[in-house]
This record gives sequence, structure tokens and C-alpha cells, in this order.
Amino acid sequence: MKRLLRKNGRRDSSGSKKICWNVFKNQAREFCLATGLHGYKYVAQSQRSKIERIIWAIVLFGSLCCAIVLMKIAWDYYASHPTLTVIETTHRGIWNYPFPAVTICNINRISLNLTRSLVEMLSYPSNMSKEFLVQEFRLLLELLDPGVFEHDVTENLTRLQDIIDDNGLTITEVMEKVTKNCSDLLKSCKWNDDSFECDEFFDRILTRDGICCSFNYVSPRDVENSSKPRKIPACGYQTGLAVTVNPDPEDYFATILGSFGVKVLVHYPYDYPDHNANDKLIGLNRQAFLSVSPEETYAMLDVKDLAISTRNCIFSDEGDQILKDKDVGYRRLTSGRYSYINCMAECRANTIRNKCDCIPYYFPSNDARVCNLKDVECLSMYRPWYDTSWPGEGTERITLEDNVDVVYERPCGCIPDCTLFRYPVDVSQGILDTNVSFDGFRYLRKTGKHEGSRNQSIIHVFFSDLIAIQYRRRVHYNWRNLFASFGGLLGLFVGFSLMSGFEIIYFFIIRIITDRFANNDRENRNKSRSFPSEIQSN
Repeated sequence: MKRLLRKNGRRDSSGSKKICWNVFKNQAREFCLATGLHGYKYVAQSQRSKIERIIWAIVLFGSLCCAIVLMKIAWDYYASHPTLTVIETTHRGIWNYPFPAVTICNINRISLNLTRSLVEMLSYPSNMSKEFLVQEFRLLLELLDPGVFEHDVTENLTRLQDIIDDNGLTITEVMEKVTKNCSDLLKSCKWNDDSFECDEFFDRILTRDGICCSFNYVSPRDVENSSKPRKIPACGYQTGLAVTVNPDPEDYFATILGSFGVKVLVHYPYDYPDHNANDKLIGLNRQAFLSVSPEETYAMLDVKDLAISTRNCIFSDEGDQILKDKDVGYRRLTSGRYSYINCMAECRANTIRNKCDCIPYYFPSNDARVCNLKDVECLSMYRPWYDTSWPGEGTERITLEDNVDVVYERPCGCIPDCTLFRYPVDVSQGILDTNVSFDGFRYLRKTGKHEGSRNQSIIHVFFSDLIAIQYRRRVHYNWRNLFASFGGLLGLFVGFSLMSGFEIIYFFIIRIITDRFANNDRENRNKSRSFPSEIQSN
């Protein structure tokens, strides 16, 4: 009995499979004969020879495979190029662009006269001469450029730091006292052809070049106060910013560059003035024209709908939260707003803090300890870890070419900006006639020899044109592009259309279901008809 049940079960299972196969085969044959897809009817026509039908089946399968391969190539290209940057316009008015921040740094990092004045106020060992101590203050350059003296000065650094500590001073206070004030470095200033006191618009700020004077820089404090950078609706050197500087070469005491003059950094107002800022060196007795051609790249709103890993850029309002989630140590040391440059500066500061338990004075220290002269040895030792494009990676033990995994990662987790401004600068200089006196940057009169504008320079920073370039970053492929691309490939190789898709659904789903219900209805009707006749016979 059990053998009979098992045999009947296998027979029923194989029978149901055979029925399903026959149903599918019939539907496929009817689909091939009725569909608008090219070539399928030749496979289903029974009057055709078997070889001919096989050839048509191979051709159709090959066409379908070609379509799938090309669709895969299109998808891979979309995945690797999710966004596209194009020129939006070459005639965007410059009044839409913020004027760049102009940061002026004296090449002489330590003033001789200010150092002598500081030493007069200090108490120091009686066996040390005043002039010797003055010369020792040149060692402060080691905080800005560790190893600049290229010989062992550890004992001198320790001795000078002990004197500073005994007098109750910090490194930040010392650097502020020995760095020339903006009012002494900048003699006269003009903005949009209007004269103003330089201290009114120029602020002392911290940069990678030390303490400098900056115009139009939006500091973290200014961001909190909702301050915004200035704009200007004009071009030409008569407009923009004009500054007369006097580096005072007789006051030179400690310089990193073997030159006289000032270093001018032109950068985005919200970016920390790092070494990657666009810088120009202006010598003594020069009239320099820094012509700025701004460029803007903005991202459309649909870019924000993409995942950050896909679009490979970040909006400023997303930066804080995302970097916090990544735990990259972004602590707002240098800026009040996210940007790629600010993120890299933060990373360098945090790398130094992790290695030496302090932060150099040229970074706003927040709650961290400021590095002093006793930390110079550590700063010099770990310089390859932070003064690089990959902060936190020891360049003495790793090269990017040998570590592919690192190459394809973003340094410090910093992500490029989706919206950014660039300020390419062209500079031209002329020799300033020292026998001519200038008032408000205009020629006044001839003077005696070595008078007038001796040892001064005039710097003009301005927009070069009334129009500038604007770039647009947009989604390269959206669902409409993909729909059209895939549809075109399927139509070219298979003759597929939207109605063809509906035909597949109709023949292999709807018709099977409706036929099944129709068969059930017929069986029920047949049973109901045969039931009364059985009753009558009984």
C-alpha cells in the first residue's frame, strides 16, 4: 500500500511538472508568434527547419548578450562618473563673487626693535648679556619651521624657554610681542578708491607663516557673528584693495626666506591661510598689481540626493556631522566653517597634538597646550607625519605608490567641496621710483634722493574683469538618462520597447492565471452538470 502511495505521489509530482512545462512551452510559443520583438517568430514557426530555428535562436541570444554587456558598461561608467562639471557661463558678474581674503605677512618674522624692547622687560641670569639674549630669540623660528638652523640647538632652546617661563609669559604672548603690528607694517590703505585706516579692516590673524595681517578674512569669531566677506562691483587696479607696506629692512632680524619684502596670500575668505594658499612675493620698492580672475563651482540640488560616497564631494552644512560620525578629530581649531582646506589644517593640528601633546602657536589652540621651545625636538621628529599631503601617515616608512589602499582613500577623511571658489592670480611688478612721493597711491612731487617712498612697496589687488567663469556640477546620469540609455540599447539589439515588457507580463503571468481560473470554472460547471444525472440514476 505504501509503495503504491509513493509511486502515485511521484507520478503526480512528475505529472504536475510536465503540465507546467507544457503550459510554459505553449505560452512561449504563442508569445514568440505574437510579439513585436524582431526574429522571435522564426524560432516558433513549426514549418521552419530545425537548423534554421536554431540559427535564429543563436542570433537572438547573441543580440541579447550584446545588449546586456553594453548596459553593464553604461552602468559602470555611470557608477564611476556620477557627476559632471561643465561651464555654466563665462559671463557671470563679479559682484556675485566674494572678494578674496588678502593676507600680508612680513618676511621678517621677528622684529629686532621689538625683541630688544621685550628683553629690556625680562629678568634673566646675570651671566648672560642682553645682546646674547636678543640673538637667542631668533630661535623662535624653530617653532615655525622646526630644524631651520640645521644643527643641534636643544640646549639653547631649553635655556630660552626657561627664561620665558620664569617671566610668566606664554609662547603666544611672546610671538605677539616680537611680531610687527599691522599699523607699523601697513602705512596706508584704500578700498574701492576710498582711503581708510589700515587697522579698521586689517586684522592680526594666525597663519602657517606666523602672525600676519589679513583683509576680508572671516575668522571663526566672525562666522559666529554672521559676518560675511565684502564684495565689489568693479574691476581694475583703481578699485579693489591698495596697500602701501613698509617692511623696514633695518629692523630685519629673523627671516626664513633670504629676501626683503612681504608675502601676499590670496585665498577664499573662509579658508585658513595655509601653505596651499595662492601666494606672491613682493620685494622692496615695487609697485605690484595682483590681478584676480575668480572662478566658482557650484553644485545643483540633485547632487545632494546622491550618497556622499557616490558624488565624492560634500556641502559645507554637511561637513561637521559627517566628520564627527567618521571620528576624524575635527574640532574647529582653525575655522568657523567646513571646507577641504580647513579640514586638512585641522588634521595637521590634531596629528601634531597626538604626537607631541601640543599644538603650534600658528593654530588657534582652543583648549590644547601650545607647543613651546622644548617641544621643537618632537615637532622636528614628526614633521613628516603632519607637514605632508597625508597627515598622520609617516612618509619615512610609507610611499603612496607602494600602498594602493591608501592612494584610493581620502587623507584624514577630508572630502572635497561641492561648492567652492578659486582665485587664480596674475602678478606684474614695476620698480617704484624712490625719488617720488606718493600720497594715497598717487604721484605728488619729486623729492630729494633717498626720500619719498624709500623701502616701501605698493600692492594692488583687484578683479581683472567685470565677468568671470562659473562652473556647474550636476548629476551625470539620472533615472531618465538611464531609462533612455538602456531602452535605446535594448531597442537596437533586441527591438525591445515598453509594450514588449507588457507583452511578457501578459503572456507569462496574466494569461497563465486567467487560463487557470478559466479551466477551474469549466471543471466546476462540468461537475455541476453531471451531479443531477447521478442522483436520478440512484
